[in-house]
Amino acid sequence: MCDVLGVSRSGYYKWLNHQPSDWTRYNQRLLAFLRQQIEKHRRIQGYRKLWEEAVAHGYACNKKRVQSLLQQIGYRSNACKRRFGVVRPKEVVPTPPNYLNRDFSVDAPNRVWVSDITQIRCHEGWQYLCVIIDLYSRRVVGWATSYMNSAEMVLRALKKAWKERKPKGKALMFHSDRGSQYRCYDVLKWLTKRKVTVSMSRKGNCWDNACSESFFGLMKKEWFSNLEQMSRKEMVAECRNYINGYYNVVRRHGTNGGLSPMMYELRN
Repeated sequence: MCDVLGVSRSGYYKWLNHQPSDWTRYNQRLLAFLRQQIEKHRRIQGYRKLWEEAVAHGYACNKKRVQSLLQQIGYRSNACKRRFGVVRPKEVVPTPPNYLNRDFSVDAPNRVWVSDITQIRCHEGWQYLCVIIDLYSRRVVGWATSYMNSAEMVLRALKKAWKERKPKGKALMFHSDRGSQYRCYDVLKWLTKRKVTVSMSRKGNCWDNACSESFFGLMKKEWFSNLEQMSRKEMVAECRNYINGYYNVVRRHGTNGGLSPMMYELRN
């Protein structure tokens, strides 16, 4: 096995018999204490209060160390009103016009894709979901989740949709809101390279992207409202169950004449 992987035998046995450092063991004890305090205070305390608790119980640490450990487990205080997990791209270009202009009637697949992002509360904190919907059949053609609301998540959803549908870039319009995740240089570069027309909603006008907003409303009402709060892994599995197992193939859509998105595409 060592020969195949190009690893020396001595290196393998050194790794096999490796013992955690004193620093690592101390972090493990500190993290176990922080978990106890999180449960004790019902996820109310932020990292500063938890640091004070740790110091009061004899732990030698600073605020940044406590904050780093809490970030590793995805901890977010329930009492904090600030939005967490939002990554602001360094490069943001001017906003494209609203070319879609609320014209949600499309006569062929891969002509208009709309996209949006929502968030769902999990045990570890917020989990974000990005979907891409083909307006022709209202089918979700690509989706991705992440614990951070980032442009990287949008790119993963786009790549998944592109691989699934293989559209002609010149004939495709991609519409979204004005979120910085969509205005990020990397996302717009990816779309421009494929000659996709980029359209964005007007500022503060959610109706310009009503189809995406409607999808998230249905998903939360029909599916997640009947479930208890879950872990991130469970949330991702339920998104897959709803999108791939129910919404696309089973759920009847009024815009499609009572047909599911996949059935509508097959019959047309």
